[in-house]
Amino acid sequence: MTVHVIGLLLLASLLPLASATAMVSAMYGVPWGRREALVLVIAQAGAAVVVFFWLAWRVIARTPLDRVSQRRRLLQRGAAVACAIVAMYTAATPLSVLRADLGKAVFGCVLAWLALEVCRDHDVLVGTGLPTTATQRLHEWKIAGNTLYACGVGALTVTVLTLLGRWFGIDGVPAMQGDQLSALGIGRFSSLALSVVWAVAIEDVVIVAATTALLAAIHRPAWQIYTLVCVLEVALHAYMGLPAIGMTLYGAGRVWLYLRHRRLIPLMAGHAAFDLTFGPFMLLPFSYRIALVIPYAVAWWISGRLHAAAAREAPMAESAAPDTSDSGLGERSSARIA
Repeated sequence: MTVHVIGLLLLASLLPLASATAMVSAMYGVPWGRREALVLVIAQAGAAVVVFFWLAWRVIARTPLDRVSQRRRLLQRGAAVACAIVAMYTAATPLSVLRADLGKAVFGCVLAWLALEVCRDHDVLVGTGLPTTATQRLHEWKIAGNTLYACGVGALTVTVLTLLGRWFGIDGVPAMQGDQLSALGIGRFSSLALSVVWAVAIEDVVIVAATTALLAAIHRPAWQIYTLVCVLEVALHAYMGLPAIGMTLYGAGRVWLYLRHRRLIPLMAGHAAFDLTFGPFMLLPFSYRIALVIPYAVAWWISGRLHAAAAREAPMAESAAPDTSDSGLGERSSARIA
């Protein structure tokens, strides 16, 4: 199982680590040339080939005729092969037919599927199903909100460290110039949306959920899980320079939430909500940023509705629960008589 975790993390971190290394090198005046960029493209294509065979192998092994129907077998195997082929194609042609940001999003989604298949192969539950009651939906909402807060704390820490570095003017310390989207070359909402898809698939599904669940299943200590995830998160955000160490709080908060609740969907929803809220804040002109209060007003309204539904459901659940007080009293009385 440890080998599978290492393999998933290598596939997930290959491209972002290389990109972050290139950005940090440029901060020190050592930009990458065409040869290094070509090696990066070849490496990403090789990673896509590995994902193709690994995913196809896992889905084929999981869908024999004695377990699933013929139709389900063909659909799942066909979907796995088709998605893996698309991931290979977009990775091999990032600058021609399809844009690089679309290729990253597709690769991230396929790798997330592979991570879930690996967890299923080891009988490791990554997350339970969708909530069915109002109380469960409120619980999911609170987890998503706490995830958004964890992302906000990490971003705030990075911002404070960046401002302190600029304020004191420390020489020799690499720091991101401008905002995060400018450093990543994101200037349109379409690129932002695809980047969010990639980030949620890679960071939440592979690095946080799958890695944490697999390592917990083999009884690795919690400090090792926290350390591994936090180091990876800092490394993936190394393009921010030294202030990227603030992403330790971002990674640790999400690992804590997952270990406590073992819920994947609200973790993804909270992360995506944060990126899709504060990303446009950096893209929009200053006079239009006031419109970003609308999502928070909608969130406040939804929260009120969920709390009200949960409050109405609580008395119904209590009345439906069996009353065992009398039987318990009788058993205790009998015990005293005996």
